[in-house]
Amino acid sequence: MFEFWLDDVLVGHSKLERGDAPMGVAFGHFLPTKQFEHFRVNAESLDKESRRWQNLVVKTSNGQIIECNAGAVIIEYGSPNDIIGIEVSCLGIGYPLYEDLFPHHVKAYKEQFEG
Repeated sequence: MFEFWLDDVLVGHSKLERGDAPMGVAFGHFLPTKQFEHFRVNAESLDKESRRWQNLVVKTSNGQIIECNAGAVIIEYGSPNDIIGIEVSCLGIGYPLYEDLFPHHVKAYKEQFEG
């Protein structure tokens, strides 16, 4: 599990179960902590049905900071009173770190060109 921090507060976790290896992107379901509720009032509205939080710090479970060169973002879908889902994305993770953290994403990408 990866940790997501906003203003030095742990706001959630994700397995970052999906990715785009050539782009250095990892994304997945976001599991918010109770502290995430405090940040809901500061969400940037994308439209009536989605909100976004940026400027996240992403860490491994052992505390290593993952540099996301193009940023990390949480997007919440649905109305504020009827949330459909929450996703998190880490954009622009450089190599070789990306391959170290997400060998399964790299393997899946390479396998599409085999056979």
